[in-house]
Amino acid sequence: MPYAWAGSLLFCRIGSVLMLAPGWGESSVPAQFRLSAALLATMALVPNLIDQMPPVPELVSQSALLIISEILIGIMMGAGARILMSALQVGGQIIGISSGLAMATQFDPTIGSSSAIIGVFMSMTAIVLIMIAGIHRDMLQAAVDSYQLFKPGEPLPIGDAAQWELGAMSSAFKLGLQIAAPILVVALVFNLSIGLVARLIPQVQVFFIAMPIQVMLGLSIMTFILGGGLLVWLDALGRYARLEGPF
Repeated sequence: MPYAWAGSLLFCRIGSVLMLAPGWGESSVPAQFRLSAALLATMALVPNLIDQMPPVPELVSQSALLIISEILIGIMMGAGARILMSALQVGGQIIGISSGLAMATQFDPTIGSSSAIIGVFMSMTAIVLIMIAGIHRDMLQAAVDSYQLFKPGEPLPIGDAAQWELGAMSSAFKLGLQIAAPILVVALVFNLSIGLVARLIPQVQVFFIAMPIQVMLGLSIMTFILGGGLLVWLDALGRYARLEGPF
């Protein structure tokens, strides 16, 4: 009975993390696969973590509260990592607007809705980088290490959880802005130059000249900055997965 109870609590936390974590929680990954991975991880880890689990409560209501608490902790951890994924949509949207591709959208399987085509490309590339760098394994390890921070049976750290998620949101916006900053600066200078040309030479149809140049300029700069920007984002996600915080 203690093993079954400990396994149930462990499965709730690990399963919740894997349902949302980048690399595991993608719509292309079947839910059955994620739950099966969580079940296998639970079976392997129960002997090592059973000492950290609380005893079986006498009341059913107390058992339900413990299970809900474990699920909420797992959701908090997985949601924080998923929020960091939105940095790529932020960066892609800024790059699209700055390079004249704001109207070019495509379905993004990582968020389940349409997004800027550059953001979709960045998201799909990020999933590949997550697998190559092994961050999907780090997320599973984070679920195990979280028992040092959030011990089962203790009151839910609502304040810490809220601060954690707010930190992830601010980091996502900051990372997206960092990725798109070079193109944003170049686009600002380019638009100022085009405006100056339009004022000095009104006869020139600057709109028809500027659009293709803006697109070509944006895509050219993106080829140089995208690799470094994605590595910065990947480092932030890796630090989050190692429970070092999203900052």
